[in-house]
Order: sequence, then C-alpha cells, then structure tokens
Amino acid sequence: MDDPQQPRLTPIDEWEDEAEAMLDDVEYDTDLGVQMARDAIRVSNGELTDAEFHEKYHEAVLEEFGEDARPTKPEGFEDD
Repeated sequence: MDDPQQPRLTPIDEWEDEAEAMLDDVEYDTDLGVQMARDAIRVSNGELTDAEFHEKYHEAVLEEFGEDARPTKPEGFEDD
C-alpha cells in the first residue's frame, strides 16, 4: 500500500545499535526485539500488514514469553 501522502518511517543508521544496547539489559531475546522493531517500521510503512506481522512472530513470541498477548492478533487467527 503506497500512499504518497503517508510519511514513510526510515530508521536512522544508529537506531539498531541503540536498540540493541537498550535490550541488552533485559532478560529477553535482543535479536527478536530488534527484528520485531524493524518489521514494525515495515508495518507503519504499509509494507507488511498487522496480520502478517502477528503471524510472523507468533511462535517466537510464544517461545520467548509463554503467551502471545499482543494486540495485533487478527480476527480468526488460531493459536496452535
């Protein structure tokens, strides 16, 4: 979905290093957090849908947190 009126988000060059530094102090998977942040930007830019984002990370979120309580769950999505 390309809307020329919609501003696109472009991560600054240093964002990933800063994100990794912030996530290094938490007990959760830093790589998962950075990848999800990267794809969240793609959702904002219309390159990935909320449903695709939810499905892409569902298993990883379940494995990391024991549950997937994200508000991105699309209607009709089945948890396995």
